[in-house]
Amino acid sequence: SSCDAADVASWDPAGAPCAEESPIFILGFPRSGTTLLEQALDAHPSLASMDETRFLHEIIDRMVDDGTVYPERLATIPRAKLDDLRKLYWALVRRKIELKPGQRLVDKNPLNLLALPAIRRLFPDSRILLAIRHPCDVILSCYMQHFRAPDFTLLCRDLPSLAAGYRRAFDFWYREAAILHPAVREVRYETLVTEFEPQLRGIADFLRLTWTEAMLAPGEHARSKGFISTPSYSEVVQPVHARSVGRWRAYERHFGEVIPQVQPYLDRWEYRG
Repeated sequence: SSCDAADVASWDPAGAPCAEESPIFILGFPRSGTTLLEQALDAHPSLASMDETRFLHEIIDRMVDDGTVYPERLATIPRAKLDDLRKLYWALVRRKIELKPGQRLVDKNPLNLLALPAIRRLFPDSRILLAIRHPCDVILSCYMQHFRAPDFTLLCRDLPSLAAGYRRAFDFWYREAAILHPAVREVRYETLVTEFEPQLRGIADFLRLTWTEAMLAPGEHARSKGFISTPSYSEVVQPVHARSVGRWRAYERHFGEVIPQVQPYLDRWEYRG
């Protein structure tokens, strides 16, 4: 299912929070650099992140339970109900983290990639960081990880299945983004790890943040937090490096069925093979 352009055109944003009062969403396919981005932002005193949650998906479930046709008929949700759904979201957040006065929330969950209609309906002015990484490196890294979510574990059973899931996820994102026009900045992993400070300065400008040098040491910040419930923890506590770039090349002979499936995104993002 997909948003309906006519429905979206009739959305009323009255009562929605401004960008500074909305979450900052970090999303993308798992293993695309979302945790590195999260820890760099969490080091900023004006921001605070929480462990990955399904809160947005719980909100979507509530919409559907209340009779909303999601995502085709989101204009039918009355303003009072939207206010209630936002209150529910923030109540769920407070179970995980207590924001200090003036702090903005960083909500990082890669597969919120599939929740863009809910994001735009609830928080129309929110800023989004979309993590991009060479599809083959992403697919290889997912295949080599042990995920706890049963559905995603099943998707990781082989490389072609992962490639198909990857393609479906980004097909959905770009189809919906063409209708919803989110305020999004694409962050390419390969550029982020090789041009870390310039990239973070650009991200800070996009998020309307004052610059702080603390963002340049996400590994130190992650270690100071202790445990982070993500497969990336052991990597994000290290200094920023580019050792994982192009790792898939060592396994290229296994990617015969993968390349054709992800070719549209190799082309879109101008990755050379």
